Amino acid sequence: MDRVEKAACICFLVGVICLAIPAYNHFSNIRRTDRLMKEFTESVEEMQDEETAGEEEEQTTISEADATLFSEGDVIAILEIEALGIRYPVMEGATSDNLNKGIGHLTETAGIGGIGNCVLAGHNGSRHGEFFTHLNDIAIGDVVQILDFEGKEYTYEVTDFYTVGPYENSIKDQGEERELTLFTCAQKGTMRFVVRCLLREEAD
Repeated sequence: MDRVEKAACICFLVGVICLAIPAYNHFSNIRRTDRLMKEFTESVEEMQDEETAGEEEEQTTISEADATLFSEGDVIAILEIEALGIRYPVMEGATSDNLNKGIGHLTETAGIGGIGNCVLAGHNGSRHGEFFTHLNDIAIGDVVQILDFEGKEYTYEVTDFYTVGPYENSIKDQGEERELTLFTCAQKGTMRFVVRCLLREEAD
């Protein structure tokens, strides 16, 4: 084998490796997301079974396994938008690692179901995660459901959506209503696509 052939072989191998690494990372993240969803769902079901059984003493602490699951960086809820076929875990904190596994809750914003503006961020169309890839297909009136770690479900309704600049911080503004804001990158990362929602109040 002459030098030209050797060089060609080396270039081919390097190309294969460059293609393989992103694909491996992508499928690895998918496996982690599926595992977290399974663990969260099982944990919620266990908590609901305990409540149904009616224990004599009220539990004041959660199990060690649950404490680990709900610690910082792990699942705090599951978000579902049936109209878009979206159902993913929500992590506390919008760190790079969390956004590779699911949706990230901006810690400085209101909690899920609380008074104020709960802001959630997600990747779209990237090798790290495609969680909000179809978010721009949302429609006014679509329903966003969030199940928290206590088994309580919150139903939000989409009221508006729009595009803003990448450094627009008004999307995190807090008010007196129970709001939910979802956002993701748009136009190849040069803009942000924002979805505004309001909590549906339960009937008396």
